[in-house]
Amino acid sequence: MITSKKMFFFISLNFFVLFLCFEKIKLSWEISILHNNYENLQIEFDNLKNQNLKLITQFHIENSPSKNEKKAKEELGMIKKTPKKIIK
Repeated sequence: MITSKKMFFFISLNFFVLFLCFEKIKLSWEISILHNNYENLQIEFDNLKNQNLKLITQFHIENSPSKNEKKAKEELGMIKKTPKKIIK
């Protein structure tokens, strides 16, 4: 016959297993959410890298010496001085 101790042990063991099953489900759900967040962050990081590359390229184009010289000549009316010749 089943004694009350064995029955109590069996019932408590079943509750413990049930609790562990719920914990496993909860952890699996949290892992899936974290995985989705990681994928979203990777996509955002790639987009920011592309935007940074475009901005760096635009910065170098806008601040190139030839572009600055062209602005100086056209907008400010500056003329590049010619070197003086030294005759001996």
